[in-house]
Formats: sequence, structure tokens, C-alpha cells
Amino acid sequence: MKLRIPIFVQTFALLVSFIVAPGFWLDENLEPRDLYYFILSFLPFVYLIIATIRGLIRASQLQSRPNLRTYLIVASYTPGVMIAGGAQILFSLTTPIFCFWCTFIILFVYLHLQNQLISTDSLTMLNNRNRLHHFLLQQREEKDSFVIMVDVDHFKQINDTYGHAEGDRALVLVSQALKKACERLSYSMFLCRYGGDEFLLIAQTDVPDEVVKQIKNCLQEEISKQDDSRSYTIEASMGFAHWDGRPESFKESMVNADKKMYEDKRLA
Repeated sequence: MKLRIPIFVQTFALLVSFIVAPGFWLDENLEPRDLYYFILSFLPFVYLIIATIRGLIRASQLQSRPNLRTYLIVASYTPGVMIAGGAQILFSLTTPIFCFWCTFIILFVYLHLQNQLISTDSLTMLNNRNRLHHFLLQQREEKDSFVIMVDVDHFKQINDTYGHAEGDRALVLVSQALKKACERLSYSMFLCRYGGDEFLLIAQTDVPDEVVKQIKNCLQEEISKQDDSRSYTIEASMGFAHWDGRPESFKESMVNADKKMYEDKRLA
């Protein structure tokens, strides 16, 4: 909401200027020191600078790494506009590179956001199965990894007893624990919501037990942050299987991890 305040102020000033100072829009020789020139030109510039600073700050934070590209795009908008506009003025270029840059960055942001909508689960903000498919098709060196399946225990019972809103809360809590576990582990990880109450991780490690242990620790931490007035506990079952890194063998590894996950669920 705070970020909208400059937009509201700018819109109000724009409307008032048509009534109070119509000459501002008609006189080409108006001095730049005019109050309305300052309000209508300087305020948006400050707003863009603040957005750039915020984008850089968030991009530098560890918890923002899944959205790193988005923040860097936002942060690059103002410097890019200033460089393009400065170059056009300095070199007296007839080619409207300033307009080209603005059009390019807006189009790039639009395509990037569309890709995020297609590849991101709207509830947990994790990767979805579309992103998993893209990940498996990427060219990479074949490295030994482990596929880890995570399933929320008694999820149907939570939905049936406490409602779907409470079920969504349980999924978000588990997803936060999974993200925290991935941030704490030093090796390469891929995390997605596979579907329903199931999550999938791909970890390049020789010690999958360490990943499972870290997930359980993070889940307990997230649960401890919540109020304990609810009469149920959120738990998750996990299973893992070796994957040789080849896309054609991934399904088999996932099925094996799924079987072990259900074995863990039966023992719980």
C-alpha cells in the first residue's frame, strides 16, 4: 500500500494542474523551476530510484533468491532509462534509443512475469510441474542426485475437519519449511510442488538423509512459530531414491522415492 502513495499523489497533482495551471501544458517556454514541473517530473524520478534501491536490497537477501531475476529486472529499469536517455542527449542521436529501451524493458518484464505465472504454484510460490519439466530438459552434466518426495500426513483429514483454508495453511507452512531447508544446505537443490499435498526435491548430494533431517528440523521450527491452539499437528512423510541425472530415468527414480515415502507414512 505504501508504494501506491506516490502514484496517488501524482494522479491528484496531474488532475489539479489542469485546473490551477493550464498554462503548464500550453507554454513551451515555461521555466523548469515551476512548482508543477517539479511535482510532475521529480516525484516519479524519486519513485523509480526508490524502486531500484528496494530491488537491489531484496535481491541481496538470501530468502529472495528464488525471485532474484525479478528483483534485478526492477532494479535495472531506472539506470537503464538514465543511460539510454543520457546517451541520446549527449550524442544528439536521432534514433529514439530512450523509447526503444523503455519498450524493451516493459516487454521483457511482461514476458518474465508471464513465465512466472506459468511456472509457479500460486499458493506456495514454489516451482510447479511445468518448471520441473523444463528443469529435466535442461542440458547438464550427468551428476548423481537424489529425488526426495514429501507428503503432508493426514491432509484430507485436515481439509475435511477444519476446512480447505486450514489445509492451504498447512501446505504453505510445509513449503516454507522446505524453502528454509534448501537455503541452509550448501549443495544444488530443485524444489517444486508436485501436486496436491506432495512436494518434490532434487538434491545433488551423497547424503540424502541429511536433507530429510534438515527438512524435519525446519518443519518443527515453522510449527513452533504458529499458535498451538489447534488440536492437530502438521507432519510430513518422506522418501528418496537415487537418480543418475538422465531425464529418461527420472520417472523410475520418482516412483521409487514415492514408494519409500508411503512406507514412511505407514510406519508413522
